[in-house]
Amino acid sequence: MQKEVETTEKVKGISTRVIIVLAILAVFVAALYFLTNEIVLEGETAFDDTAYSFFQKFQTPQVTSVMIFLTFFGSIKFLLPAYVLLSLYFIFFKKNNSRSFNIAAIGISSGLLLKLIKNIFQRHRPTHPLIANVAGYSYPSGHSFSSFTLAGVVMYILWGSRIKTIWKYLGTVLLFIYAVIVAGSRVYLHVHYASDVLAGFCLSFVWLTLCIFVLKRINRNGKVANKTPE
Repeated sequence: MQKEVETTEKVKGISTRVIIVLAILAVFVAALYFLTNEIVLEGETAFDDTAYSFFQKFQTPQVTSVMIFLTFFGSIKFLLPAYVLLSLYFIFFKKNNSRSFNIAAIGISSGLLLKLIKNIFQRHRPTHPLIANVAGYSYPSGHSFSSFTLAGVVMYILWGSRIKTIWKYLGTVLLFIYAVIVAGSRVYLHVHYASDVLAGFCLSFVWLTLCIFVLKRINRNGKVANKTPE
């Protein structure tokens, strides 16, 4: 009887978490739809203009140099080695091939998804960027999407680890700040609209949630299939 009660409570707890995640996911999907429809397709500029006016107040040569340095941490030159090192860490130090595969799968699929969506909308970048040789389409921001995705992957790993809870919270806050700084640098440098980086954040949450759900199912099914009957 006691075991049945514990099982029921466990199921209720799981159901509550699923409902919360789905509700949050719906909010991000709705925000992504609004940004795409109202700002990109309909051409509303009030939000982007307000953001540019805000960042313009802080424009100095010194701040620009700092932003150019910070925006590097959302580039492929930083992200690719980061994903490779994470994958190798779980292969050689944690002996966890499935986790390594999951990290690589998220990194590769994220890049493909980003390229697909950019080519669908083909939004041109803002005029008068503060850095040279910026190519590609603007929506959504690749730096924003990719930095939030990497941060989300590391957050997920942190919360699945056995380190103290205080370090999990601290790591989560620092990772979120890292992604926000990278995203903000893109608007400051006039290489993206604010709506681009916000869409990158929303898309990252939606995509990462779907990836984790699918990969967990694949890993679970793989473990079941590999079990030998007694």
